[in-house]
Amino acid sequence: MEETNIVENSLEKAQNKFINYICSVCDDFGLNRFVAQLYGVLYMSDRPLSLDELTERLEASKGNVSINIRELEKWGAARKIWVKGSRKDYYEAELDIKKIFLNKLKSSVQRRLGEVSGMLTELDKAIQSANGLTDEERKMAKVCRDRLKRIEELRGLASTALNLVDKIL
Repeated sequence: MEETNIVENSLEKAQNKFINYICSVCDDFGLNRFVAQLYGVLYMSDRPLSLDELTERLEASKGNVSINIRELEKWGAARKIWVKGSRKDYYEAELDIKKIFLNKLKSSVQRRLGEVSGMLTELDKAIQSANGLTDEERKMAKVCRDRLKRIEELRGLASTALNLVDKIL
C-alpha cells in the first residue's frame, strides 16, 4: 500500500510540474493563469472530470471553475462529456495543443483586426469631415490618409494570412 502512495505522489508531482509549465507559457502570452491550470488538470487526466473534482483538485470555488471551464470550451480546449449514470457535468481536454493554440491565436488576431478596421474607418471619417483646412492642413491630411492606407494594407495582409491558416487547419 505504501508503494502505491509513493507512485501516486510521484505522479502528482509530475502533473504539478506540467501544470506549472503550462501556466508559465500562458503567462508569457498574457493568458489567464487559472484557465491554464484548469486545462493542465484536464489534459493530464486519464478520464473526464466533474466540476466537483476540478474544484477539489484546484482548491478553487465551484463558480470560478465553472466560469473558466466555459472559457476553455470557447477556445475549443475542453468539452462537456456525458457520463452514464451521473447527473453531473464532466469535462475532458482537447489533446491537440497545436489546434488549441492556433484557434486561440486566430481568434485573438481576428479581434485585433476588427479593432484596427474600426479605428481606421473612424480616423478616415474624421479626416474627410474636416472643413476649412489651410493648404498646410490639407497636406497633413493627405499624409495621414496615405499612412492610414499603409496600415489598411497591412491589416488586409494579416487577414489574408489568417484565412490561409484557416485553410491549413
